[in-house]
Amino acid sequence: MKTSGKLFIFWLLVLQLFHTTVLLSQNKQDVNIDYMLPGQCIVKSSIVDTFALGGFGPSDNSAQKLMPEHQFEGNGLLLKIDVSEIVSYEAQYNGYNFFIVNQSDTLMQFEASDSRLDIIAEASFKNKWRPIEYLPNSWCGNSYHYVYLKPDEYWTVSIPKFTGKKKAKIRYRLQLDDNTYVYSNEIEATINRKQLRKKRKYRPLGIMDPYIS
Repeated sequence: MKTSGKLFIFWLLVLQLFHTTVLLSQNKQDVNIDYMLPGQCIVKSSIVDTFALGGFGPSDNSAQKLMPEHQFEGNGLLLKIDVSEIVSYEAQYNGYNFFIVNQSDTLMQFEASDSRLDIIAEASFKNKWRPIEYLPNSWCGNSYHYVYLKPDEYWTVSIPKFTGKKKAKIRYRLQLDDNTYVYSNEIEATINRKQLRKKRKYRPLGIMDPYIS
């Protein structure tokens, strides 16, 4: 086969691949469910927790360094839902980027369970904020540890873009201790009523799976 023919076939395959990628991205849907999701924010610590028992579930979601082009209003610990861009959530759904930002000069410490932060989504429904996510419980003490975020660093997590039958506002809430919470910005969304009360049944993956809900 002549070189020109090979080039033609090559570019034809490239165009087909591009067309398939576009179609797949267009076919992604918003998350339309009738149950509560587990907390989404799973991260990798910027430094090692030397007091942890070890054996907790790891994460490869490392913190990134804040750069001059990043625009986060305020100082201290910030939570930000970014609706300016639709991203992929769990490979097949639409989502948003969610940022946990340490815009301070202090190393920040967070409780975690198998690298999952104490962050859940809440919906304002009938003028009352109610959880639409929950934190799974683990019976294994090794699951619990701390993660750390250095000054001028941030984590990014993909969160679902919800859709449903009821209008609501969505925000994310981080619990620092029994009486201290940090809240994200609020966004407009729609949800389904059962997201306010129903957890999807969970079956342990095996004898070493410590989660019960």
